[in-house]
Amino acid sequence: MIGFLGNLRLPKGPRAGILRTMSNKGFLGMILALFVLSLSSCSMESQMPLSAKTYEFPDISLIQATYVLGRSGESPLTITADEIAIFEKTNQAKLKGLQFSQLDQEGEVLLSGRADLATVNTKTYDAQLFGNILVTQKEEDFTIEAEQLLWLHDEQIFQSTEESPIRILFDGGQTLEGRGFKGNLKTGTYEFTKQTQGVLLK
Repeated sequence: MIGFLGNLRLPKGPRAGILRTMSNKGFLGMILALFVLSLSSCSMESQMPLSAKTYEFPDISLIQATYVLGRSGESPLTITADEIAIFEKTNQAKLKGLQFSQLDQEGEVLLSGRADLATVNTKTYDAQLFGNILVTQKEEDFTIEAEQLLWLHDEQIFQSTEESPIRILFDGGQTLEGRGFKGNLKTGTYEFTKQTQGVLLK
């Protein structure tokens, strides 16, 4: 800013007549106006962000695609989704509008379901499900309804947070509702840390 004022010079020669006719007060006002304009410019520049927020683009982006999870000797979990974004550096796959199913060796459905969103670890196959979740376990004849659910692949466990409400609908019309759900598909054990409604009759 000081350099800006220092470079300001009065024109020499005949063309300076216009400036000579200006009063000292008018010329000083012009200098002050230029000085304020320079300050405003510096202030605006200082308020501008140094860098824009970076967006991480997926390595692979798929529309209306099928994604298969499974290791050798396991029954694969087949997922179809409206959108699938795969991030190789973080070993994550993000899915929108998904449906999934798991078949046994005879082709019978063991597990099926849907969710609005999911984040899957492509190494461990653990997943977080969000929004309008339905999970049906055919062998036990029940369906889980939830808004948030965690899937632990190796343990074959569905789990919710302590505060997330879960509803289980059984084939006979019975219903259980509670919070802090944990369901182990390997052992066939299902529990709530807090049951809010429902009685299971056998």
